[in-house]
Amino acid sequence: MLSFPPVEVFAPARADLAGGTLDLWPLWCLHPQSLTLNVSLAVGVRLVLEPYPDAWVMHEVHGVRQELAPNDAAHDLTAAVVGHFLPCGGVRVRVLEQLPVGSGLGGSSVYAVALARACLAVSRQKLSRRRLVATLRDLEAMVLQAPTGTQDYYPALLPGVLAIHHRPGGEVVERIAVRKRWLGAHLLVIFTGITHHSGLVNWQVYRARVDGDPTVSRWLDAIAVAARQCRQALMSRDATAVGEAIAREWEARRQLAPDVAPPELAAVLGAGVAAGAWAGKACGAGGGGSVLFWTPPQRRNAVAKAALACCQEGFTVPLLAS
Repeated sequence: MLSFPPVEVFAPARADLAGGTLDLWPLWCLHPQSLTLNVSLAVGVRLVLEPYPDAWVMHEVHGVRQELAPNDAAHDLTAAVVGHFLPCGGVRVRVLEQLPVGSGLGGSSVYAVALARACLAVSRQKLSRRRLVATLRDLEAMVLQAPTGTQDYYPALLPGVLAIHHRPGGEVVERIAVRKRWLGAHLLVIFTGITHHSGLVNWQVYRARVDGDPTVSRWLDAIAVAARQCRQALMSRDATAVGEAIAREWEARRQLAPDVAPPELAAVLGAGVAAGAWAGKACGAGGGGSVLFWTPPQRRNAVAKAALACCQEGFTVPLLAS
């Protein structure tokens, strides 16, 4: 039986500025020099891992308990992660904070990072960041039975503004030095409350590109170019150019599949842009969940008010404090 003091871990979620979807293998192989830009948020997953001799794994969230066995690893992410890092089990996972379902902010991957970090602390194992990301990517793909990318894991392990360069043999992660005050003056992230299914949207795009759809290929090329332009603008602290790049990214992204920008989501984005935002886009695969706006500082409050007025259960998502 395992014996250890309770381990508490927090892993932050992310909002992607540009280049999402290209982190799915082999899409980035088909679009060389692809990169994904994202930023850490103050929301995420907080959990406690503690000994529990009465079950292999006991998962608890909001007072609801679920007992898991080793054979649950084929379809349950908690069982898959614990089974990989602590195969002997005997633990309880208490989730203290989690993202709204369908937030578009990488919730399942952030959860996997938090749980893996707790398991590694308990077992005193050490893995490189790249190896841990690859392991979690593969475990999540096994559970979801679908291709999974890598961009969601890195902000949970290395908070900040990241450019994740997708390269043969593994990602190259670049941390971009951007002052939080400058970033916060221009970036606004809003959870819309609109239900979305990122896996379905991503699968539509993934299948079309792998099948050789020339239209999808052209728009993914445009997304890759916009992401590189956005990175350069961030490094130059050119706020206007950042907005232009995000706008180009979204214009290309919404052409990928009909479900990327349903009418309810388009209304939220349209309201924000009409209120003065330079650009607006969906977070993640699109279809719902969260959106972000890049705005002039003096229009930020007006953009937030206009966008939230279109959301029945919307709220502003804060950036990470440090």
